Amino acid sequence: MNHAPIPDPIGGPSLSSQSVHVATIAHAPVVDHGLTVDPHATVGQVSAALATLPADAFFAEHFGDVEVTLVFREPPRGGRRLPAAR
Repeated sequence: MNHAPIPDPIGGPSLSSQSVHVATIAHAPVVDHGLTVDPHATVGQVSAALATLPADAFFAEHFGDVEVTLVFREPPRGGRRLPAAR
């Protein structure tokens, strides 16, 4: 089953394969990267998608159970880390 990718309201770069979708969403003062993975994704597809994220982005939250979306957040430019959403 294929699902639509995460909406990208700022028109940032996105990566899509049949099973993995990445979208960048900026909502000041943070920038989030959503990685949506469906059950048919391979390790190679997930690894390639993760490699497109900034190296200093940290895991912030997740959604879903079968198809999952992992949200990685870029640290604020001032160097102070924001807490993950709950």
